[in-house]
Amino acid sequence: MRVFMGVVTALFSLLILAYAMRMREADWMPVPHPVLLWWNTGALALASAAMELARRAASRRTVWLLAGGALAALFVLGQWNAWQQLSASGQGVAANPSNSFLYVFTGLHAAHVIGGLVVLVVTIARLRGNMDRTQRAVALCTTYWHFLLAVWLVLLAAMWWITPAFVTAICGPLTGATP
Repeated sequence: MRVFMGVVTALFSLLILAYAMRMREADWMPVPHPVLLWWNTGALALASAAMELARRAASRRTVWLLAGGALAALFVLGQWNAWQQLSASGQGVAANPSNSFLYVFTGLHAAHVIGGLVVLVVTIARLRGNMDRTQRAVALCTTYWHFLLAVWLVLLAAMWWITPAFVTAICGPLTGATP
């Protein structure tokens, strides 16, 4: 799990770096800030909290796991809805480079949430098995949900608060022309 989380961290870190590098070009436009992403963030935070309650629970564990899964599914559906709203307002994936990054960030993160939901379903199906093994599986699921929440918060912060001026202040002015 740690190796997987390390790889995912590297992937998203490199995407954020590419985002920061690309925003220094002359054709960069501000990233859209759909309010729905904040609601989706709340759903993911509650999913993470429900998973933590499932990890700590001796009884009613299944209820908390199901609640966490439902909230995570709500997050994914909310992301889809945000994409639909953006697209309907002319802010589709190909509208400009900043939009492309928004869709890549949210889509790749949603794919990891969907993968987590698959593992969660398998974990719930095994709840009647060996208690030690079940506890480890729930603990791993919980760790993964906390990780997904942390990654999402970093992505959201990058999209909202990294600006061309911020990047220029850290990296210096852009020199040379791009083809």
